[in-house]
Amino acid sequence: MAARTGNPSARDTVYETVRHRLTAGEYGPGTALVPATLSAEFRVSRTPVREALGLLEREGLLVGTARGFVPRIRTEEEALEIFEARAILESGAAAAAAERRTHADLLRLQEISERAREQTDPAEVRRYLNAWHDAVRRAAHNDTLGALLHTLEAQAKLAAPWRSGDHGRPLAERRDEHDAVLAAITDRDADRARRAMLEHLARDRDFRIRHAAR
Repeated sequence: MAARTGNPSARDTVYETVRHRLTAGEYGPGTALVPATLSAEFRVSRTPVREALGLLEREGLLVGTARGFVPRIRTEEEALEIFEARAILESGAAAAAAERRTHADLLRLQEISERAREQTDPAEVRRYLNAWHDAVRRAAHNDTLGALLHTLEAQAKLAAPWRSGDHGRPLAERRDEHDAVLAAITDRDADRARRAMLEHLARDRDFRIRHAAR
């Protein structure tokens, strides 16, 4: 994962932007990511571009080719393995959050949930729901777990991405599932938080896999 600093380097800027495009489904299968082309787009030298693409390759998001890189395509079995690993770790993070969350952690989760319910733009709702997952991981107070999930989540999104115009599962349904996890975290009920997160991710996995198959 690229280093985070107050003033991001050229490598970090390219890394974050390309990573977002990959996980948002903006690069289709076989899309060539050529260092020279990205260098011109970002108006930087090829060195930071190659470094950024190399980081993304190590994260399992890109594959090197003779010309540059292409998005890594997963088989259905590989995608299911990624979703399974993510669910195990994410549910563990929810359980840890229930046990370790501070008052500030809880306020942050509640605020994000409220913001998600106030939004009418599906893209904004999804942005807040993603932020909510990040907040759960922070509330777990385990940096190693957070780093692993950061990578697995990106791999899952790339393996079964949403395309432009997709709406996914009903947003109200997803918000209700998040609220169930949050209620368990609020009650410091680790077992219930784990189960609620597993149920939420199982529904998301099944929908994404069916969507990708189509």
